[in-house]
Amino acid sequence: MAEAYHKEALRKQRIIDKKNAALARIAVRQQLEDDRRRSEEQRHRHEMAEREHEKARKREEYLSSMGRTGRSTQGVINANFVHMPKEKKNKICQKDLRHQERVLRDSCLVMGRVNEYFLA
Repeated sequence: MAEAYHKEALRKQRIIDKKNAALARIAVRQQLEDDRRRSEEQRHRHEMAEREHEKARKREEYLSSMGRTGRSTQGVINANFVHMPKEKKNKICQKDLRHQERVLRDSCLVMGRVNEYFLA
């Protein structure tokens, strides 16, 4: 009788051990899932912040390249004319000088000399 009682106690103990091991695995799995979800959220927030920063930087770059009026193709010289590439400078300069010359002529004014201090 004592031996049967002992075997039953061992069986119950194995069942309890299996249950505890399963609960421990579930807890570890949940912890890993929570860590993964937390890192995913953090990565997403970081990407969103990076995207916003890049968007703001591109907007600033765009606005600074537009100059005062943003109408550099219509004859108004860009405020950042000095920082433009040489070929774009020449193209804009020729158009703008002709346009400004006509505007000044129509206003009965004379265009002054163009140098490094006075672009057009």
